[in-house]
Amino acid sequence: MRTLAITGASCVTAVGHDGPSTAASVRAGISRFAEYDDYRDENDNPITAARICGIHDSWDTPQRMAGVAALCLEKLLDEYFRRDARRPSQIHLFLGVASDERPGPRYEESSLFPLRGIIGKWTDKPGLQAIRRGNASMMCSLEQAGRLIDSNPDAVCIVGGVDSLLRTSTLNWFEKDCRLKSASYGRHQGLIAGEAVGFMVIGEHAGAKQADRPILGSIAGLGLAVEPAPRASSALGRNSGLTEACHAALSGVQKKAIRAIFSDLNGENSRAREWGMAEMRCFDKPDESRRLWTPANCYGDIGAASGVALASIAMQGLVRGWLQSPILVTCSDDHGPCGALVLESEK
Repeated sequence: MRTLAITGASCVTAVGHDGPSTAASVRAGISRFAEYDDYRDENDNPITAARICGIHDSWDTPQRMAGVAALCLEKLLDEYFRRDARRPSQIHLFLGVASDERPGPRYEESSLFPLRGIIGKWTDKPGLQAIRRGNASMMCSLEQAGRLIDSNPDAVCIVGGVDSLLRTSTLNWFEKDCRLKSASYGRHQGLIAGEAVGFMVIGEHAGAKQADRPILGSIAGLGLAVEPAPRASSALGRNSGLTEACHAALSGVQKKAIRAIFSDLNGENSRAREWGMAEMRCFDKPDESRRLWTPANCYGDIGAASGVALASIAMQGLVRGWLQSPILVTCSDDHGPCGALVLESEK
């Protein structure tokens, strides 16, 4: 498979309306959590959430998130094609969304139509596909993007994600298993529901370099796996899926020391155990210089948008010089899909 390059990226989270502001907030440790009377648990206590504010502030979550996604993608592509006005032979969007098993709205239904119109401005052949792998959607999308680019090196692929946990049916699903964190009713361990959208432009590395496009980072390794006993099941977790995905991603950079790790850890003990076992299995010894970043501490659990947001933050760190490559990015979904990738800088 050809080496993939990331030539554009943007995201919208509760702590930033684009990639640079989100990355700067995460680097500074800024959080945007609040208790909302609109979101309450079964005992009528307000739930702590991280909500995107200042963009489409209506309370219809699917419609609002579709509007945020459209603005984010339009801005990204306008900037991308301002630098490179050549019309590609094909543009294909792989949109990561929640697993079908998770209760809540289906964001592909409200988002794909406006996103198709935006992509159609730049190509006669817009393609769109929903990737229903939850937190691991971005890694699964990269695998499919790689196959498409193998068959058509001139194609431009967009890997995206849109998700919000702030819907009653979704929140109730987490709440019935006591997974929501809220100091107001004494639960100090658990996830904080968040929401986000993000997109990355993916192309063939050699072609991007030849066309003198700015390369934010390259995919040096990619791994996918399925946890046989996921959190959403009643089975005792083996925590083998994330380990397998990380092993596969790291196999491409065996002689290089990972300098940072970006994980979608969300404050739940089960997720911490899963990562702890993966770390012990994948790294020979602890390394004090290898920092673990957990941006959910700033913008909450953002589900299917996790991978794109994490990679966008990591690339901002590489471009602006406060991170060094290679960087490992990991994601794990409640329903089993796991993914990992290794990002490398062009420097």
